[in-house]
Amino acid sequence: MKVLVTGANGLIGPYACQKLISAGHDVITCGRSALQAGDLPGPHVAGDLLDASFRKHLIASERPDGLIHLAWQTKHSHFWNAPDNPDWREASIDLLDRFHDQGGKRAVLAGSCAEYDWQGIAPGQKLTENATCNPHTIYGEEKLKLARHCLDLNAKGATIAWGRLSLLCGPKEAPARFVPAITRALLADETAKMSSGKQIRDFMHVADAGAAFAKLIDHPFTGLINIASGEGHSLLEVAETIKSLIGRGTIAAGSIPDRPDDPPYLVADTSTLTETVGFRREFDLTSALQDCIDWWQRDEA
Repeated sequence: MKVLVTGANGLIGPYACQKLISAGHDVITCGRSALQAGDLPGPHVAGDLLDASFRKHLIASERPDGLIHLAWQTKHSHFWNAPDNPDWREASIDLLDRFHDQGGKRAVLAGSCAEYDWQGIAPGQKLTENATCNPHTIYGEEKLKLARHCLDLNAKGATIAWGRLSLLCGPKEAPARFVPAITRALLADETAKMSSGKQIRDFMHVADAGAAFAKLIDHPFTGLINIASGEGHSLLEVAETIKSLIGRGTIAAGSIPDRPDDPPYLVADTSTLTETVGFRREFDLTSALQDCIDWWQRDEA
């Protein structure tokens, strides 16, 4: 199958591409700029997906059979309420239309746990795919609108899987994100500041997330599916695990106030991913965090 991967140079895109190629697919990637040799496997088409003329050229020239659509506004913190979120939703709808019009068969798109009603989660209650959706950010709202559009297309005969991602960790994260912020402070033998750390979260390594999207391109599942580890760990446990792996530095839990709107428990139910699709992760929490540490040690050496 010839598979187009958007957002291929993001956090999870390279891993999805590697798995697709290992499975025997031909991969085409696209992004705003040209890539250096070896950055990504396979041919790459440079252009802006928010540009309708580029989307038209991309689909008409490449004519992919499969589509993994990962691209979106992802600038750390900014993306939650970025004004171009609606533009990304509209561009994604147009991309899907063009993909199907030229004969595309199978699409897998990246959604988000931000589509769910975070404030309505009871402690210990995992989020199933049919949990109440009530996003509190523009990002979550636009992702949910696109998810519902995909379900409508499925009802008309399309075969689309909508993968709702939870929290990710891995190489090349923005330095201000939780795992890199703790890791970099401890590597420097400094004090890692954080909230109380009581919040329970679901972390998945980016390689596992990419592998899940690649597996879904070959699976008949359609509809909503959580892509996450399915395991909950307190932020303090995550920080303490990083500290034990690095062996130096200090953690100052509670040195940053907890946000009043921060949900105490945010963990996905992954039974559909594991039981229906048959996906298995390669990384547990400790090995995922060790990989993050190794990457930051190399990057800042």
